[in-house]
Amino acid sequence: MGRNTLYNTFLLGLALLLIAGCGSRNSKRTVPMIERSPEWGVEKAEDKVASSGDSDDSFATIPDVPYEPKVTFTGRESLEAMCSLASGENALGKANAKYLDGCYYTGDTSTPFLASFAERWNKAAFLRRFVNAEELFERENTNIGDSLTTDTVRGRLPMLKNEYQLAFRSSTCVAKAKKLVKMLKTIDYVPTEREKMAHLFGELVNVPYDTPDYATEADIEAIQKDFWTLYDKSQYVKDIAEIQKIRVNEDYGTEALENLRSSLQKRYVEATDFDERCILACEMACCGQENGIDYLGELIEAGQYSKYLLEVWVDWRLYAQQGVFGISTYSEIPDNLYDNARLLVAKDYARHINENPDDKLAKVLLLNLTYTETLHRVGGYYGNEALGASLFVKERYFLPRGVAKTDE
Repeated sequence: MGRNTLYNTFLLGLALLLIAGCGSRNSKRTVPMIERSPEWGVEKAEDKVASSGDSDDSFATIPDVPYEPKVTFTGRESLEAMCSLASGENALGKANAKYLDGCYYTGDTSTPFLASFAERWNKAAFLRRFVNAEELFERENTNIGDSLTTDTVRGRLPMLKNEYQLAFRSSTCVAKAKKLVKMLKTIDYVPTEREKMAHLFGELVNVPYDTPDYATEADIEAIQKDFWTLYDKSQYVKDIAEIQKIRVNEDYGTEALENLRSSLQKRYVEATDFDERCILACEMACCGQENGIDYLGELIEAGQYSKYLLEVWVDWRLYAQQGVFGISTYSEIPDNLYDNARLLVAKDYARHINENPDDKLAKVLLLNLTYTETLHRVGGYYGNEALGASLFVKERYFLPRGVAKTDE
């Protein structure tokens, strides 16, 4: 069947959202989005960055400044320790299961915004967890190699005792989710059964929300119109256009990129503004900073707000997957771990929005954070999405036209 049916369901929903733009959002906003610069409210065609000079020697070669980012579970050392759980036969999913707790929002829901955010966040968290488990089911039953067995390897989804109650407000959603999990654990790996599961998954996705959308169509259209003005980084890093031009166009290992990386590292250590640090950390990681995920993780764990935290988390997750857990279709993808970090960032956005209810940009960015998909396993021997997506982070994502590379 090619790519798994649930993923195809996601792609169909995504295509409808991107083409229709302003369709009914009562239920379809549950469909997670493919990793990319924010689609809801971002006008990609707009070029707000002035062209920079052609010189590659704008940054002097300087040694790195001694610095140890303050990280716990998001740091490379912690992530590498988790890798030991994901080695050996039948190890897929073991590291992921260590982070069951911490994916769902259980905080204040006393305001209309917080209630709306909580319902959408928690439903999307369950859908992502199910997709992660379904893709393991897919991989373990593809019989790649010389295996002759056709026996189904049953799916598994380790769950919290109260997970259905955490994930859903609606009793309809709970009933469909329970049936879906039962199917994963009992069906045979045959097209008709998998299609039934995909159909039920689609039904769950499309159960209407009980709470109104916290980001209206008017909000999204307003952000779409003015995104690159609102997201402008030059107010915090004046030479951002020159920095981005070098990191987009220089290959890893070149003198120009290494000079840039070392310059950014020094500037990060000296910076005190949180927005500036977020921008510099993303640029450093894109230049190949060896422990770049530690700098990004430090910002995720800081408990401070920046509009750029979505970008920080996107970069951190991709480089953590590529650099630590691997790029194979059979690599461990610890999505629960990534969602623990995702929720820390979401809480920063939610707190800011609750205190600043007119910040439409923050709402749109939080919406994108909520619906960014899992890192998918590509069929056959073709790996997972981390390697290709991390290259796109360096060259295309979160970059306006005129800076980002485009298809010829």
